[in-house]
Amino acid sequence: MSQEAFGQKYGIGNQGAVWQCLNGKGMPISLKAARGFAEGLRVDIAAFSPRLAEEAAKNVAYVPDEDEFVRVRRVGVSFSQGHGQVVYEEGNKAPLTFRRDFLRKLGLTERTALVVDAVGRSNETDIRDGAVLLVTNSENARERIRDGKFYAFRYERELFIKKLYRLENGAVKAVSANHDKSEFPDRIIDGEEVDFEIIGRALWMGAEL
Repeated sequence: MSQEAFGQKYGIGNQGAVWQCLNGKGMPISLKAARGFAEGLRVDIAAFSPRLAEEAAKNVAYVPDEDEFVRVRRVGVSFSQGHGQVVYEEGNKAPLTFRRDFLRKLGLTERTALVVDAVGRSNETDIRDGAVLLVTNSENARERIRDGKFYAFRYERELFIKKLYRLENGAVKAVSANHDKSEFPDRIIDGEEVDFEIIGRALWMGAEL
């Protein structure tokens, strides 16, 4: 996609505006442009501007009533043979509805968010069995691991939700919140492991009381 087309599609402006933002020329990037880049590149605003991500959380724009709520895909996850590409299966899972301003507060849009189900006791009491998680579907999540945060990821053809830590040797340590290490031991995943892919960071949890 050309810079001109990208700018028009995501509300950033013309080709010149996109070029200036990418090259740090002209006026500082605006919050509107940052939201456009985040949506178009499928990343969090915080990935390129922590300052604007904080501003986005504090300055939620007014949204007309008819466009106040959006539906976010609730997906199952399966994995194709061979290269292990993630395949999202929507099936009979109904999407969840969120306020658009709530997603914006998290630096998300309906295009950059997914809902997945948490199954099992491995993260109790932080994440309950049967909870639903709102996950940022960020393409650069693997390169930007925030130590100690929960991530949904694929490993050995299974979906896991664990706290991740980037180790100095490039490997990744996956840690369950449940303190019973005999049942839920830590995992060390080689940084070059082919059968490992981060889906995104979990930002919100919903569960029954």
